[in-house]
Amino acid sequence: MCGRLKFPHPKPLIAAKKVRRLNPRIARSSTAAVVLGGVLLLGNGACQSRGDAREAGPAQARELVEIFSWWSAPGEADALEALVATHQQRHPDARIFNAAAASGARAREWLEERLDRNEPPDIFQQYIHELRAAARHGSEKQVPLDDMFDRLGLRHVVFPELIDDVTRDGHVYAMPVNVHRENTLLYNRRLFAAHHLAVPKTLPEFLAACRKFKAEGVVPLATADQGWILRIMFNALAAGQMGGASYHDYFMGTRPIDIAPFREAIDLFAEVLENYVNADAGDDGFGWTNAAQALYDGDAAMMLHGDWAKGYLLQLGWSGESDFGVIAAPGSADLFLYGVDAFALARGARNEEGAREFLETVASPAGQVAFNRIKGSSPIRPDVPRDELDQLGRETLDHLEHAKIRMLVRSRPVWEEALVAFSRDHDRGKLLRAFLDAPPGA
Repeated sequence: MCGRLKFPHPKPLIAAKKVRRLNPRIARSSTAAVVLGGVLLLGNGACQSRGDAREAGPAQARELVEIFSWWSAPGEADALEALVATHQQRHPDARIFNAAAASGARAREWLEERLDRNEPPDIFQQYIHELRAAARHGSEKQVPLDDMFDRLGLRHVVFPELIDDVTRDGHVYAMPVNVHRENTLLYNRRLFAAHHLAVPKTLPEFLAACRKFKAEGVVPLATADQGWILRIMFNALAAGQMGGASYHDYFMGTRPIDIAPFREAIDLFAEVLENYVNADAGDDGFGWTNAAQALYDGDAAMMLHGDWAKGYLLQLGWSGESDFGVIAAPGSADLFLYGVDAFALARGARNEEGAREFLETVASPAGQVAFNRIKGSSPIRPDVPRDELDQLGRETLDHLEHAKIRMLVRSRPVWEEALVAFSRDHDRGKLLRAFLDAPPGA
């Protein structure tokens, strides 16, 4: 059947004693030309399965652009569909096939297998903070995009930090799609109004709000005890506690380590995690969408998470002007701590010409607006038509453009494992040792 992928219901929230179901809006039908659930939706509404595409004649098969993207949550999938629709406006005959659509949790593992077998998709998704760690693929697996960046003048309009982030050995190896701020506070406007609280801009204000919400029977902060989710919350709190400049210097390894401020950041994280988060954060299968749903349902007042949660909330039908807000995490307004999604052009792509055309759409102002106003992220370039973004999108892009410090997030598996362990044993000394034994600058 042609249609949207229907997302499974998340597990129940134990603390709320009710089943938290995804809003019906996320299962609405869609007509964009993208594969969901293993089906290719073409521009004229016809359907073609992945098997049909492979069995097509050589000329027909070459017309397909096979991408590999694991975006599937509400907001993510919608943003990809909007990007594909924009590409089809520019190239009406284009057909896009997302080979990862039906692979679920195995998407990234499957991509590794295909790259190792030299059977790549035309384009594959990357997290840029992992690009340098993915040296095993290097120039053997990805085609440099220097010529495209030069021809389109992207070096003059894309934020320079992003170009540095996708450059390795002097060559650009990926096309950034967006900029996600990770030191972000999302909050329920209605709960703040009902409890007569101002939105916290500083850490003392944040902790005061947490105490008041808890005293009045509202979970102050929604989260999930997964390593990467805890890492985002820890980073947001640490940036506020240490200050943007000190946080930057510590995680960039540009100064000798000063243990005292970092120990204070761990103490703050411990205070929040032990007193102010939802009781079911560690339940099996509980993830960031469940936490965002708690914010939407009014069961939690705030969430420290990446601003892709904004895209999720928008797809639930919430308004950024009346229902929820998105600001820099308290105390960290001078820092824009970001992650970047990108697409790489695979060496050996069957349809390199079509893939390059799609990457040009990704970089274009129209493609950037279409994707990022739904995804919850900011465009990679400040010269987009800002009146086509929503109010929160315009504000975040302005913060990105004028931030004193723009910094790509740093992450290591050992840190995330230590944060998960801390959520269970609350051993502050062990958490500190995990960071000291694997310092960011090493």
